[in-house]
Amino acid sequence: MHLGGPPRELSEMSSWLRWLEAHDQLSGWAQFFGAMLALILTYFTAFSPQWARRRQLRQSGARLLLNAYEVVESYHRTSDNFLPTSLSIKFATMTMLGVAEEIERFPVYELDSQGPRSIARNLVAVAGTLKGIALFLDQIALELDGRDGNDDDKLVIRDFVRERMEAIQAIITGAELKRPEWPTA
Repeated sequence: MHLGGPPRELSEMSSWLRWLEAHDQLSGWAQFFGAMLALILTYFTAFSPQWARRRQLRQSGARLLLNAYEVVESYHRTSDNFLPTSLSIKFATMTMLGVAEEIERFPVYELDSQGPRSIARNLVAVAGTLKGIALFLDQIALELDGRDGNDDDKLVIRDFVRERMEAIQAIITGAELKRPEWPTA
């Protein structure tokens, strides 16, 4: 039992209150900091879904790029095990075009970066490369119609696909790409 005056906690509390009353300008600063904290929390709450969407788009775009590389790499790796036929080449063409269509359906212009080495530009370049491979293979399939390919046909196809595969790999890894040099007559 305490008989000698107010308890110590009450005297500390009353001295704290007296100090606050003596410094009444602090209430304006407290309101300012409270309002700033509310604004910051509102900002992060409002924009966090948009940031999550952009991160998801970047990850999905990167997966599409890897998928495109895997399709070309798989065809290149397995094409050494068989002589090309019109049917096998048409199947490869359909596969390449299918992946290119997946990339074209992707909302590349919703990505936050559109720079020269951005995922958006990489997706467009890889889709074009896949279509180029499909165009080349489609022409070979027309030439092979009615006959099986030979070792020379296989070598031409493998070399072309290998070059495109290396180009896609360079695009994905961000390597410096050189413009093709056109032959001069």
